[in-house]
Amino acid sequence: MMHMTFYWGKSVTVLFDQWAVKTWQGYILTLIVLFVFSVVHEWLAVQRSLFLTTSSAGKTSAVPSAAVSDDTPEAPLLGRVVVQGSRIGINKSVESLLFGVKVGLGYLLMLAVMSYNGGVFLSIVAGLAVGYFFFRSGSEAPSFHDPCCSS
Repeated sequence: MMHMTFYWGKSVTVLFDQWAVKTWQGYILTLIVLFVFSVVHEWLAVQRSLFLTTSSAGKTSAVPSAAVSDDTPEAPLLGRVVVQGSRIGINKSVESLLFGVKVGLGYLLMLAVMSYNGGVFLSIVAGLAVGYFFFRSGSEAPSFHDPCCSS
């Protein structure tokens, strides 16, 4: 039976029919796994931000037209643009992979919350909060703002 309101109890199905829990040991293990997945989600967000801020290859910059040759491509709003670095494909691939894994994990966590089990909800929120505390809060946290998914 699928619940449409929050409930408390050890019987829960998380994401798949095969992940159906009916014992207290299985329920506690499920909460721990979801907590760890939530912390990993925050860690992935920081790794992607660090990758974006430390990767200098593949960045574009507007350059005065006197500093470039005539065969430099011109962007409509920026003028002539020079692409720095030859490893742009690798950097974009790594960035895309990190983004895809982070977003996929985020959607799986959202679907787990939609089981409407109170313990699952609290475990995921606590994992996200702990991950934020250890990886994102403080002065050493990257300041990159991702316009997608508000993380």
